[in-house]
Amino acid sequence: MKQTTRHYPILIFFLIVLFTTTIGMAADRPVHFSAKPFISTSQNNATIIKLHITPDSEYHFYSRKQGETGKPTSISVSPSMRDNSVRYPDGIKAPDPILKDKTTYLYKGAEDFFITIPDETITNADITASLLLCSDVRCTPVRETIPVNWKGATLAQAESQVWWKKYSAIIPDAPDAAKHKRSSSTNGNAKLAEELGVQLPTTSGSPNSSFTSKLNSNSPSISLPQPPKSAVPSIQQDNVTTTYEYNFTPRYFLQALEVSTLSKAILFGLLAGLILNFMPCVLPVVSLKLATLVAAAQVADKVHRRRVFREHNLFFALGILTWFSLLTIVLTSFGLAWGQLFQNESLLIGLTILIFALALSIFDIFPLPMFSLAGRGTENGNDRWSAFSTGLLATLLATPCSGPFLGGVLGWAFLQPISVLILIFLSIGIGMALPYFALALVPELIGRFPRPGAWSGTLSHIVGFFLMGTVVYLLYILPTKILPDMLIVLWVTAVSAWAWGRFSGLSFSKKRNTLVRLTCVLCVALAVFVVFKEKPQAKEWQAFAPKSFFSELQDKRLIIDFTADWCPNCKVLEQTVLTPANRARWEKEFDVTFIQVDLTQENTDKQKFLESLGSSSIPVVAIFPKGTNAYSPIILRDLFTTGQMEDALKKAFNE
Repeated sequence: MKQTTRHYPILIFFLIVLFTTTIGMAADRPVHFSAKPFISTSQNNATIIKLHITPDSEYHFYSRKQGETGKPTSISVSPSMRDNSVRYPDGIKAPDPILKDKTTYLYKGAEDFFITIPDETITNADITASLLLCSDVRCTPVRETIPVNWKGATLAQAESQVWWKKYSAIIPDAPDAAKHKRSSSTNGNAKLAEELGVQLPTTSGSPNSSFTSKLNSNSPSISLPQPPKSAVPSIQQDNVTTTYEYNFTPRYFLQALEVSTLSKAILFGLLAGLILNFMPCVLPVVSLKLATLVAAAQVADKVHRRRVFREHNLFFALGILTWFSLLTIVLTSFGLAWGQLFQNESLLIGLTILIFALALSIFDIFPLPMFSLAGRGTENGNDRWSAFSTGLLATLLATPCSGPFLGGVLGWAFLQPISVLILIFLSIGIGMALPYFALALVPELIGRFPRPGAWSGTLSHIVGFFLMGTVVYLLYILPTKILPDMLIVLWVTAVSAWAWGRFSGLSFSKKRNTLVRLTCVLCVALAVFVVFKEKPQAKEWQAFAPKSFFSELQDKRLIIDFTADWCPNCKVLEQTVLTPANRARWEKEFDVTFIQVDLTQENTDKQKFLESLGSSSIPVVAIFPKGTNAYSPIILRDLFTTGQMEDALKKAFNE
């Protein structure tokens, strides 16, 4: 027992030594600096200081040569003289160890830098090195000042050193301007006052006034002395709304095509509608109609064939007129212009799916009852509906098209009363429907169509390729950001169309057909809903400002992210954890406000804020709950996962 008791002091002493050593190691920065002066006889006895920077093994730092990432190393010399120079090695050009897709210039391990001071009367200097140290999980900006004194010392000759060839091969650069560790109180006060949105007293009004601010956990409020009203000139600026007069007299290049009367508008409307049949937008559907008419020619009974031909053209024309009537109501009700419907993403998505399904139907993947393809509508008794719906589709595709006469007609029509606008739109519709009315009036023309044969199948497939081209056109005018999602929907549409044709048809029961086809339609609808459902959008990061931060502290839940453009770890964190989707979810779940502290440029106040949280390196995320616990935030340092972030949020906000 006594022997065990004697060991306690030794054990306690050992623990104290271990603890002290550990604390000392933890407090030590992961980089070491040393500087040694030399004399260069070939440069008129100039002094060359070799600055040796050695980071810990897991760290790297960035070259003076600017790459796509990282903060370049900077060296300044005091006293500053015009002829002083610094020689920076180029470093290694390589992918950034963290952001692999970015190329940068690195120092991997110890590196020598050379400062040349030509004035041989100078015997001491302060060398200040500013660099960014990064490991796999953290980045630490380091600023170190190394005093060097060689007064009365005997310096070794630089030319005889092993590094002399390296020194001679590097192009010298001027040292950076020396930055004081502490700016003057006047400049510091003015800068902080600008951030806080307050005004300092002028020297003329209050020569003895002082500006003091104290930012700490015990005194979160900041107060500034108010200057006398007489000392600060008052500049009152009224909020004046400028109204611009748009008063122009246009001169049209083709004045003859401009419309100024109703009779001319109707005439040009008829011509414009007729020409729409030959515009590229409508050709796929007109080609489809042509294939359908050729297929209708196979009806054996002459009287029945003429009736089918007449009805098909009449209902096709009726579909055209119906769409133009609906288009007039829609455009006038919502104040839209011709073709503006095609700015609606939902309409474009639906139309793309429909045209794609129609093309698949033409290629015999599945039968689409909405349209009469290869004469099937006649056999199934749905030829009238097929013709009507095809007319609707043709006119819908014609909506974004323009052509001769149409521009002048629409430009004048949209300035007229709604009754005149409806009349002009109907004239355009009648003009587009005129060829089909003519065919209906002369059903004997069906005899002019050739009898179906092997060539008609080829024609049908050519029409299918026309429709696929229309799908490509619609994808082209859709926003680029939704194209990947649209391709997923089209793939689901193709699979559903195949299942429709494979597992339903005349050989199956009506109940089975209904179930299979309804399932296929629901699959496409579900794909559209899942892919295009509104995704939560996070609010933009708020920029850190002391005044707003302390006003919100204790009243709001705050998440503070310390970041910088030169910090690759921070960028990784923003791309993997602090993503817009995650932030939107956390905003909704925890009702938090996201604030970003940007340390790209040196800022004393922001650095003090970071150090007050027990850190000098970034990335750092601080979670501030409401109430008194706001002064004890939860801190996440270095890289972390989404799961760890969520656990920290729950811990901070559920305490």
